[in-house]
Amino acid sequence: MAELLLTYTDTDGSRQRVTVDRDEFVIGRHSECDLAIADSRLSRRHAKIARSGERFTVEDLGSSNGTDLNSQPVFDPVDIRSGDVLSLGGLEVRAEISVTQQKPVDSSPAVAVAPAPAPAKKSEAPKQAKRGIPLWLILVAPVSAALLVVIIAGVVLVVVSRGTNGASANETTDDPPVIDIPDKPKSNKTDDPPANTSIAGPGNPTPSNTGGTSNDPPVTGPTPTPANLSETAKVEINGATFLRRVAQNDPRAFLTTEQAKRVGAKVKQFSGSSAVADNISSARKNAEQIKSIAGAKNLKPQLLAVAAIAKLGSSRGDVVATAQSMADVLDKLSIQLGNELSDDCLLTIAAFDQGAAGQTMKLRDMLQKLANESTESSRTIRSIWFLQKQGKITQAEFDRALTFLAVGTIAQNPKEFGVNAEPLNI
Repeated sequence: MAELLLTYTDTDGSRQRVTVDRDEFVIGRHSECDLAIADSRLSRRHAKIARSGERFTVEDLGSSNGTDLNSQPVFDPVDIRSGDVLSLGGLEVRAEISVTQQKPVDSSPAVAVAPAPAPAKKSEAPKQAKRGIPLWLILVAPVSAALLVVIIAGVVLVVVSRGTNGASANETTDDPPVIDIPDKPKSNKTDDPPANTSIAGPGNPTPSNTGGTSNDPPVTGPTPTPANLSETAKVEINGATFLRRVAQNDPRAFLTTEQAKRVGAKVKQFSGSSAVADNISSARKNAEQIKSIAGAKNLKPQLLAVAAIAKLGSSRGDVVATAQSMADVLDKLSIQLGNELSDDCLLTIAAFDQGAAGQTMKLRDMLQKLANESTESSRTIRSIWFLQKQGKITQAEFDRALTFLAVGTIAQNPKEFGVNAEPLNI
């Protein structure tokens, strides 16, 4: 019997070895996976290994950073051989297949005593032949056939008659056949959604964030905001757009109305700020440099640029240099905390001072402990809003994430918030 062993090095630098012990073996970051690895390069459900007899295959499950087998991208199931190297978003996993030999079973006695069924079947055939055809079947068959002919003839006569009548009617009137079409409603105004439901914008879900899928294209330009919206509604729209741009894969990120109010209060502190306007313009001008720095650290350019602008605050500064100084710490924190979801990104910003002090695993360890003790879902726990309410992060850490979110909201549509700059589309 074949056995597949996977060997990898975890985020603590320890060498791990696990056995694929079931027919479908899922690897990812989520705790419910068969092999859960706390590495932000992995998606929550990253790849699946399937076993069929002596054969093992691997396929990607739509991960953000992809799956490679011996440096070749994997999409559909591909066979794994002993010595192959899997790359799960950059995490290398070596595969080893061992085969356990089983003792052969001597089946010769069973062959010697096995009965031969052929003679019995041959003796039964003549008996069945001697029975002949029952008399009732001989009598019923002709009657049934005659009745069937009568029925078919009747059906043919009816069809021909109807076809002739229909043809004559059409020849005299030239009217097309009548097709019933449901009446069109006189007005659908009563079915129109309320005006405020349109604030979600293209690709933006309503704050309930439940059900359905969206085929809208990713947001690449400034988010349109109708002039008659409240300030809180504008923050909801632009804040949601920003959260989707900083996360690796969170197309349904949103702000609740209560969260938008808190972000809105912080937005007002930067309203009319010429320093923020200049820093946003500087980030736009140096977008390629920021993209290069972010790409080297597996960060979204929008996240790195806004983190730098938020750190500069109300002071003018060198956005590129600030981004460069923050990139390494943000990279190390994102490996521990993740960057797939927008909540992960906000946690990374909140923990920046911890990371700068070399404590890149402090917040991660606290979250794991809290998950074991709390009855709340892991998604709820991994939120700055929940952690601040429970007193699990300091006010300074919460404010840092809130400032980042406020500046990112402004950057999507600066002039909507009194900042004289063009949108930061990088």
